[in-house]
Amino acid sequence: MTDIPQSNRLDRIEQLLLLTTTALGETAKQQQANTQAIAQVTARLDQLTLKVDGLTDDVGLLTDYFQTVIANAESDREIFQSEIRRIWEYLLQRGGNGNGHTG
Repeated sequence: MTDIPQSNRLDRIEQLLLLTTTALGETAKQQQANTQAIAQVTARLDQLTLKVDGLTDDVGLLTDYFQTVIANAESDREIFQSEIRRIWEYLLQRGGNGNGHTG
C-alpha cells in the first residue's frame, strides 16, 4: 500500500514539472515575440528620429530663406520709397499737373 501513495505523489510531481516546463516554454516564446516587437518599434523610432532631424534642418533652411527674403523686401521698400520721393520732388519742382499744362 505504501507504493500506491508514493506513485501518486510522483505522478503529481511529474505533472507539475510538465506544467511548469510548458509554462516556461510559453513564457520564453512570448518573451521572444516581445523582443522582436521591441526591435521593430526601436527601428521605427530610429526612422522617425531621422525624419524629424531632416525636417528640423529643412525648417532651419526655410527660416534662413525667409529672413533673407524679408531683409531684401525691406531694402527694396526703402529704395522704392526713395525713388517715389525723388519723382515726387521732381514733379513738384516742375509745377503743374504733370500733363504739360499749367493751369
